[in-house]
Amino acid sequence: MKTLFTAVVVALVAAFVPSKVLAANGFTSSCATWSGSGTILQATCSTIAGSTITSTLDLNTCFTNTQGILGYQLNGNFAASCSNISHNAGNDRHGDTGYLSALCSAANGKKFDTAIATSTYIGNSNGVLVC
Repeated sequence: MKTLFTAVVVALVAAFVPSKVLAANGFTSSCATWSGSGTILQATCSTIAGSTITSTLDLNTCFTNTQGILGYQLNGNFAASCSNISHNAGNDRHGDTGYLSALCSAANGKKFDTAIATSTYIGNSNGVLVC
């Protein structure tokens, strides 16, 4: 009975405590300005209180290179096998607005121009960029 009571209390607290995440993904919707240099993404993002914070995130902690294709993976270290890294803005048919582009090597040595929508995988947690 005590376990059931504890589970109910935890569920109720979780339901009523405000989340610190403004955008689990789609950081571009809550970050006014952003730019990138190499593997570093920098953005000025809104907090729950309404202020802004400038935050940086090393995208090596979010993306990987798999056979010349960028993909989402925590601590993926994509830059170990990619070069010509750039950050782009624009809208695609899915509404993604931020892109990471790179020239990435496959195991056979071939290189591929590849891109991934950072706005799909990067979020804003109370002003801080997160994977």
